[in-house]
Amino acid sequence: MSSSEPDRPIILLVSSNSSGRGGGEKYLVYLTAALRELGSKVHALVSTAEYMNVWDLELEAAGAAVHRLDLKSLAQRPLRFFQSITDYAQIRRIARFCKDLRPDGIVVNQQYDEDGLDYLAGALASGCKNVCGVMHLPMTAKKHERFLGRFRGIVLKSWYERHAYSLILVSKGAQREFEKYYPKPRPTYVVNSAIPVERRAQAPKRVIWSDDVPVIGFIGQFVPQKNLMFLIEGWVAALRSGSRSRLLLIGDGPQRADIERYLEANAPSGSWSITGWKERPEEYAGNIDLFLLLSHFEGLSLSLLEAASKGIPCLIADFNGAEEVLERAPWVSQTSSMDLTRYVADLSLALASLNEGKSASQAQVSQFNNYFSPRRMALEMLKTLRLVDPPITAKGIV
Repeated sequence: MSSSEPDRPIILLVSSNSSGRGGGEKYLVYLTAALRELGSKVHALVSTAEYMNVWDLELEAAGAAVHRLDLKSLAQRPLRFFQSITDYAQIRRIARFCKDLRPDGIVVNQQYDEDGLDYLAGALASGCKNVCGVMHLPMTAKKHERFLGRFRGIVLKSWYERHAYSLILVSKGAQREFEKYYPKPRPTYVVNSAIPVERRAQAPKRVIWSDDVPVIGFIGQFVPQKNLMFLIEGWVAALRSGSRSRLLLIGDGPQRADIERYLEANAPSGSWSITGWKERPEEYAGNIDLFLLLSHFEGLSLSLLEAASKGIPCLIADFNGAEEVLERAPWVSQTSSMDLTRYVADLSLALASLNEGKSASQAQVSQFNNYFSPRRMALEMLKTLRLVDPPITAKGIV
């Protein structure tokens, strides 16, 4: 095809079935709706695992024809990717499905470098000429520190050398991290994530506190990756140093009990709230005056994009994806260090800036949202799949 818009290609989106709460699956939902708007026919393949039912419903609502197969995810394998790359029965099952569907392009969601390898092998074995993987978190920076890290790296480098497909990373930082560790595949591509219009809109606010004390907020899973205990310890230290604020955590996860115990022991009563998982978190996010995200690692955080898209001031760590947000959102700032003392100082400064009435202009927010639009993301995806010419690189259109 040579036109600037797609001519109704059939796209198959394949979930690696990692989580019932994962950002990667949410990414596929957003991509589905955008591809449909561009005229593509979208099919989605997810496992029959019960926790994937929610994504079945969301993908169908976004316009995909959803197919369910009895497929194992990485989390179900005791030996992790060592088992997935040798599960030839599952690889053949995926290949047969793809052959029968005959899509023009296949997109496999990869959470990180060890995820979805059997799904990719099946897609490639089907004979489809346009196969790509979308990797959110390379997870290579400290791979040598993990159990059997060096051996894992040797096996994975061999796998990537033997499987030629188009690899998309969701941020420039993620691309640099992957390419520093893996010599192949090349080239790799960057297609920044996006969020739909309805996730940017100001929703009716569910009032939690009725006074004007600034509210610091976080939205996401309570898992070690998000570095929540550090975030909370810094907030408590800022309170003790004289800063005035409340804390709102929207989400849930395995660390919730530890977080609640710490807050009950160290934070004033009534100064914090945990909502748990909410179907419409944006209703609670309306309370947030300063969004915090201090993760150890990210790809390009959807919760950060959602907060920044509303013009909410943000304080973030130096993770993959921060670069793209910072260059387009002057209301987002970065803590200069993950040292607790430095972080507390940066947090106090960010709270003081709120009191000075500094905010993003409507024009700035509009420019931000125009770039991080699902339409842009979907069109770049189709170009990378070579269903619309030309492909996208980190430097732009080839």
